[in-house]
Amino acid sequence: MGLLQVVRAEMRFVYADILRRKGVLAILIAWPYMLTAFVVIVGSSMGSPQLFAQRVGVDPVPFFIVSSFVLLSTLSVIDDIMWKPIHDELMGTLPYILSSPVNRVLYYASLPIPRLLLAVLIGSTSLVPVLTLYWGLHGFALSLAIAALGIVSALLFTPTAIVIAMALYVAGGESWRLINVVRPILMILIGAFYPRWLMPLAGYVLSSLLPPSHCVEVIQRLLTATARVSTVLTLMGIATALAMAYLPASMRSVATWERKKLVEGVRL
Repeated sequence: MGLLQVVRAEMRFVYADILRRKGVLAILIAWPYMLTAFVVIVGSSMGSPQLFAQRVGVDPVPFFIVSSFVLLSTLSVIDDIMWKPIHDELMGTLPYILSSPVNRVLYYASLPIPRLLLAVLIGSTSLVPVLTLYWGLHGFALSLAIAALGIVSALLFTPTAIVIAMALYVAGGESWRLINVVRPILMILIGAFYPRWLMPLAGYVLSSLLPPSHCVEVIQRLLTATARVSTVLTLMGIATALAMAYLPASMRSVATWERKKLVEGVRL
């Protein structure tokens, strides 16, 4: 089976589940608004929104709406790749996946795509109206550019997410506790809610090792009107180069985890 066939099968599974649970779909649509309202209200109680705008370069409402979209699209990659082996083992489907003729790298690379497309569709219900309300036609065009960059960011993160997930599984087994420690750290280092240029040096260096952090910086520079063509091309080039560098490691990590599971066996 090729990548398109695997993606098509995963789409049927994901979208059927979402349509069956319409309440989840409603929560996903409302989530960026709820998160932005919570952050802005709590932040306003501790500091002035004008001070935030002076330091970051943009009003907090459009900034956190965009940050919520970026986080939603990125989580579609992190969660599906990191949690899928645990889900498969608990559901008893892991032996069938390991014995199937589908290439495991293609399988894990296909997992985020259906949810990513759904995240972009859901994110557009907040991204497009809010930015258009703030900046009119320019905001509408900006929202489309940010949505496209969100897709690129998530796809470039796939090899890195596979490496991290398989390394955790090889080191500690299919443990949700390890994932719950690593996942929040990755969410911080991506820089969606805390811009990378405001991080301390150690955080900036670690963040620079993650491909999506460079795409997120491009999004934030577009939002704050500080993006230059040379800067954008440099950041996107670094993100692409990092993703390509992690690609061989992702293939080896999947093969290593698969050999480990075949040796120790899986629970039926």
